Amino acid sequence: MTVAECAPGAVVRLRRVAARNGRLRELGFVPGAVLRVLARGGTGGLIVAIGDARMAVDREIAHVIHVEPVTGPATPAVQAAAGARPAAAS
Repeated sequence: MTVAECAPGAVVRLRRVAARNGRLRELGFVPGAVLRVLARGGTGGLIVAIGDARMAVDREIAHVIHVEPVTGPATPAVQAAAGARPAAAS
């Protein structure tokens, strides 16, 4: 599936970018990166979070970013992407 198909709040792992786009790679869109869809715009664009960064992705780019749902135990990176606060150490 592509990130264009994801609903706001979805936490996914990037599988591949179908277009040759070095700029996306520079911004952190690399295989294995965990991202969260924050919002959807009226024209099909998205606001996504990768780590601490928030980025707007237009509709065309959203269709070439292939992702998969994050499954299994939540690692700190997945928790951070989902907006969860880490548990306090005792």
